[in-house]
Amino acid sequence: MASSPRRTSRYTHFLWVLALLLPRLAPAMPLSDTPSPAVTPAIPPVTGQTLTGTPVSLPADLHGRTGVLILGFSKDSRLQARAWGKRLAGDFYTSSQVQYFEMPMLAGVPRLLRGYVLRQIAAEVSDRGKPHFLPITNNEDRWRSLVHYAQPNTPYVVVVDSTGHPLWQTSGDATDAAYAQLRTHLPTPSR
Repeated sequence: MASSPRRTSRYTHFLWVLALLLPRLAPAMPLSDTPSPAVTPAIPPVTGQTLTGTPVSLPADLHGRTGVLILGFSKDSRLQARAWGKRLAGDFYTSSQVQYFEMPMLAGVPRLLRGYVLRQIAAEVSDRGKPHFLPITNNEDRWRSLVHYAQPNTPYVVVVDSTGHPLWQTSGDATDAAYAQLRTHLPTPSR
């Protein structure tokens, strides 16, 4: 049965309209819930030393591992940040797949006082925690933007891939539910 010329014309018109509109609609349609690393900005470069004096350059030193970065922007966030660090140490302290750091932001501390502040911090951190403790002294604005900074007394936790692109993040207490959610973004620890 042959279709009528009028029906073919409407169908052809519909296809032309669809072809013209599709490129405009495509950017608005998400392909995935997970942001693409090419679109998500990478972490600001970090060059510093852990409290044991080990030099660290991120993201380069991740060496193919997943990174977990616990950022604190105030002295009052340190207890919550420490709780995240302890939970990660329990599962990933010697992991070859996951590298984690507690990273207090010291960019706002005057240079003259940084040495004093670092000594105070080092006195509070256990020897076991010092290799995973990396103070940051630059790019505070970029870090705040990356974590969507809103609460000064809250730690921010960011999971990054080996190139430093964020895969997941949260903020607040290291509750069982929050830690379980974090673990879904990390490889299973080897024992």
